[in-house]
Amino acid sequence: MALPLLLALQSAWADDAPGAAEPQVQQVIKLPLRVGKPAQTPEGPAAAMPSPSSPASGTQVKPAAGGKPAEAGKKMEAAKKGAPAKADAAAAEKMEPAVPMGKPPARDLSQPSPEVTAPGGRPHAARKARAKPRQVAHAAAKPAAGETGQVKSVVGSILKANGAYIAKHSPGYLAKLGERQMPRATVVTCSNPGGQVGMLGGDADGELFVISNLGNQLATSEGSVEYGVRHLHTPLLMFISHSGCGAIKAAASDYSAMEPAIQKELDNIEIPKGIDATNGALININNQVEGSILKFSGEVEAGRLAVLGGYYDFNNDLKQGRGRLVITNINGETDPVRIRELSRSGQYFKYGFMGR
Repeated sequence: MALPLLLALQSAWADDAPGAAEPQVQQVIKLPLRVGKPAQTPEGPAAAMPSPSSPASGTQVKPAAGGKPAEAGKKMEAAKKGAPAKADAAAAEKMEPAVPMGKPPARDLSQPSPEVTAPGGRPHAARKARAKPRQVAHAAAKPAAGETGQVKSVVGSILKANGAYIAKHSPGYLAKLGERQMPRATVVTCSNPGGQVGMLGGDADGELFVISNLGNQLATSEGSVEYGVRHLHTPLLMFISHSGCGAIKAAASDYSAMEPAIQKELDNIEIPKGIDATNGALININNQVEGSILKFSGEVEAGRLAVLGGYYDFNNDLKQGRGRLVITNINGETDPVRIRELSRSGQYFKYGFMGR
């Protein structure tokens, strides 16, 4: 039995020997296809890939479908030799884009594009819209230019009149005007030019202390009036109105829509609503004279102050001549006949209520 057993063992050893007739089967491992980026290692992407002949794996790596085994082998060989791993990244950065970018437009991007229009609009509509501000600004500049021309004309007229006045008077006469004057009258006129013309021929320098306001009032300029009477010691206080006074017309109507400051001044003009402008002006003059007599009663009783009222009659309403300054009140006296008598006799300090 020893011989058959020996023959059986030899046959089994022959089957296991390397030089056996049957081919040896190799195990093939397929790596999964990765869609994302390959895992990064300190040695770079190439070092993370296993070598087909790596002794650590002991297996053969089959490249993915469509791959190039020769190029992959070159990259892995370069990684083994110590080639820098950043070479591929640098090469990728130098690659030109597939679609070249156009140059930026030369126009100012902060402005609307002329090609952009509203639905249903026409391309030139946007251009017209942008041209409007320039047209409006040009149109708005016209009134400003007119006002500038008006101011230039007025200033020129004032300076021209001043030059004529200087040429008319001596330097000594002009020097006296710079000294303190003692005016002979405090005159309250309406701010309207109609209330300021024709007094003393316009050549009574330093003789009048003139105050102007809406409706030639005492209340709205009380401080100035008091300064003229009690500090400049003027013996005459006179209130002058005029035909067609705008303040009188406003006070006789509804002025509630005007500014508060204007309303405050018009409130002091106590005349009936709807009254005629001439009659309203005469009533207002009488009110101002009466109020002043009460305020300056000490000067009045001492005979140092006369209070008069006058009316520039440009429309000849009082039948004394167009443009004439008519005295309508002397110390509270309003009767035309009595006023003429007092004026002819020069009794301007006579007060009817005092029996003088």
